[in-house]
Amino acid sequence: MKAIVLAGGHATRLWPITKNRAKPLLPLGERPIIDYIIDDMDDVDDIIISTNEKFAGDFEDYIDNYDRDNVRVVVEEQDSEEEKPGTIGAIIKLLDKEGIEDDLVVIGGDNYYSFDIADFIDFAQEKESPANVVYDVEDKDMATSFGIVDTEGDEITGFEEKPDVPPSTLASTACYFFPEDEVSLFHEYEDYFKQTDVPAEQYLDEPGRLIEWAHEQTPMYAFSFTGDWFDIGTPEGYISAMDELMDTDIVNGKTEDSRIGKNVFIMEGAEIENSTVKNSIIFPEAEIKDSEIRSSIIDCDTDIRDTELNDAIIGKHTSL
Repeated sequence: MKAIVLAGGHATRLWPITKNRAKPLLPLGERPIIDYIIDDMDDVDDIIISTNEKFAGDFEDYIDNYDRDNVRVVVEEQDSEEEKPGTIGAIIKLLDKEGIEDDLVVIGGDNYYSFDIADFIDFAQEKESPANVVYDVEDKDMATSFGIVDTEGDEITGFEEKPDVPPSTLASTACYFFPEDEVSLFHEYEDYFKQTDVPAEQYLDEPGRLIEWAHEQTPMYAFSFTGDWFDIGTPEGYISAMDELMDTDIVNGKTEDSRIGKNVFIMEGAEIENSTVKNSIIFPEAEIKDSEIRSSIIDCDTDIRDTELNDAIIGKHTSL
């Protein structure tokens, strides 16, 4: 069995902290986000991190630092978001390059899930069909922000991207399984859309379209789980994931005469003096003095003095 971990995005919604840092390598607690995913795939023989050339070296360092012997990096042939081949396009290129004809797990490297991937694989193998992990957001208004699947029992019968009137509250997540005899669906999907008027940037960069098309070609099933699922593509998602994952606030940096509120992660090397910090993530070597920091992310080597920040993302080497 093989797995493709998708890690080729440029995470522009989290810029500037992800402008020169791969989002899956952002710390979540004491480990990078991607490590929770890799750690949960003991049954997978070959794990491929699909990324761009810009971040390939960082992922190679991650593999070395965390001693992941069954993990390797494959580089997408692009170096900017504008040139990105699209999520599905990158998978198709990788399938061609690697000649993959095994059972295949495809998973986004920048989300935090609390389900056991082994349980999902068991579910899909028992069905002998493609499967998608779904999460019940339990609210019709919230469901309008996601790709939503409709089901009969646990078989997928429909898919709509951000529907105005959701048929269900089951949100499709970036985690899929394809048995070896169904991996060809990717190429069949591409061949089909090449004959339509749909722009390539849509059908090659919108994973939901694959579900929308594939469930009508072959039985496809939904694996629903309870627990946590966080999209770490936004500051709010990142901070919320940190809050949910950690049993307590982590203050590894130096604090002096400061008020440290709830949901605060201050990394080693940061220095906080005569300041208030709440619901925020502070990276190493940040210096904050005489300031109020709320619901913000402060990157490395920043110098913040006499400043009030709320819902802010402050990049490296910034002085305020």
